[in-house]
Amino acid sequence: MADEIAFWDFSRSQVLSHYNGSRIDVREIAELCAVRGEIEAVDTRFPSADEMAGIHPLALKRPRRWEAAIAAMIYASSGQVALREEIIKARELLDRLPKADRSALTVARMLALVPAMIAGFRFSRQGEAFNPEANRYLEGARFLSVLLEERPALNVEIGLCAHRAGVSDPVLPEHVSSTAANRMVAFVAALLDNSRARQRTVSVSQQTATDRAAGTVNSLVFLHYAHGGRLEDFLRALDQHADDIRAVLARHNAASATRFRFTPLDPFSEVVERDMEEVFGPDWTGAPTDPRWRPGGTLDSAVEEAKGKMARFMRNEPLDIDRLLRLHKDSGAPSERGVSALHWFDRHQRQPLAVRARYDVAFHHRLALTTLEKDGVGIGMERGWDAYQWLAWRAAYGSAGTTMPLLYARSSTEPASHVSLRSFNLRQFW
Repeated sequence: MADEIAFWDFSRSQVLSHYNGSRIDVREIAELCAVRGEIEAVDTRFPSADEMAGIHPLALKRPRRWEAAIAAMIYASSGQVALREEIIKARELLDRLPKADRSALTVARMLALVPAMIAGFRFSRQGEAFNPEANRYLEGARFLSVLLEERPALNVEIGLCAHRAGVSDPVLPEHVSSTAANRMVAFVAALLDNSRARQRTVSVSQQTATDRAAGTVNSLVFLHYAHGGRLEDFLRALDQHADDIRAVLARHNAASATRFRFTPLDPFSEVVERDMEEVFGPDWTGAPTDPRWRPGGTLDSAVEEAKGKMARFMRNEPLDIDRLLRLHKDSGAPSERGVSALHWFDRHQRQPLAVRARYDVAFHHRLALTTLEKDGVGIGMERGWDAYQWLAWRAAYGSAGTTMPLLYARSSTEPASHVSLRSFNLRQFW
């Protein structure tokens, strides 16, 4: 409803998570701020209930009170006390909305969506160049327009990054962080539950424990398990991660108006493999038959960018696959899927740099095409956001000047602090 907000807590502390999915009035935001401030022992001064309800959705009157209302909703949902320089980014976002969308904004609808976008996405005035640290306001405005559009359905694609561990200790965590995963899903629910679409579906894609995991997980991680004769431990960890994400999505489905569904990555990867064979031939090394991949084009530029990114992960020393197979066979838990994973890893490692780069670009290009075909939006939650991925999406949506409904969530390595949004992080959650 236009005069209510679906509330979701995506803060680090999760102290208001028991309100998740609740429908609240604008006036109740002030009370939620007070409750959070008392629990977290944070001295906050936000507008009263009457002041919250009395703002103009576009800040056409009493702009400082409008800013204070934005800050209050950011704090209620994220636990962050935003700086004014961060709050006023909401004005810049609204200024880029089409007139029809601005006129559709009620106070509740604006406070439900705009503060969440400012809290969860970093924006900048960047031009045509790629910026790995921030989204363009133009993309933000298109994304918000989609949320404000009355439509029968809205589909969101979220791809989770390959399971990676540190280079110094390349061991997969036993479980996905439930708090961090809950925060990710709550943030997405805050956006989708408050959209005007009648049906909302979020597909969360993740690599599961199949042979293809050998090609998507950091090679140092895979080899750590393979050299230790512990491939089945590796695959069981992937099974557990998938179960963890499924459980998080199921819990949120019980409270959310949005349907979250877990999607194993393999079927999508098979589509990308067929794309590669159609364009580059059976071994993926031929000249492209599709004009979109012509030399000098956007996809070709993406491949060159990907080569530079991926060259540092290439192995120089040969792989003794027979020794690794023996180690697995002689381990305490040999399995057919372990054998398949080793053979997949061997084939993947033999691929030339250009082929690997082509595949990664084709992967993100197909994800963009899927989003475009569904007239949906993309939300980036995986660790990396690189120029080649951006170019692959750009090629699907048109020229560099064309806006696309894809935003990457905030990522930060700064020490956690409740002051400012600089340290707020919704990505890299395991």
